[in-house]
Amino acid sequence: MKAITNRLSQFPLELIFWIGSIVAILTIDPSVSNHFTLCPLENLGFDWCPGCGLGRSMNLLARGEFQASWSMHPLAMLAYVVIFSRIWNLIKNLKTTHNYG
Repeated sequence: MKAITNRLSQFPLELIFWIGSIVAILTIDPSVSNHFTLCPLENLGFDWCPGCGLGRSMNLLARGEFQASWSMHPLAMLAYVVIFSRIWNLIKNLKTTHNYG
């Protein structure tokens, strides 16, 4: 059990999470009106949320549809910058420390 815990503590879970989020964003269909959401405000029935549309906007930006991306959510480029910089820092940390954490 200690060996499993030791191995799991060295596993870069945050890095896998961020890479998985980029893959998920690239595979969604932004034109679908009814979609699965994790947004707590939308699930509670509120019509407005400051983050809603960000994933679809990021997908449109990756497809090169800049005008549609901007009209859906103007912070998509900033979100890409934040996510990719975090991925870069995690990979750099893995390379320099030879472990995670």
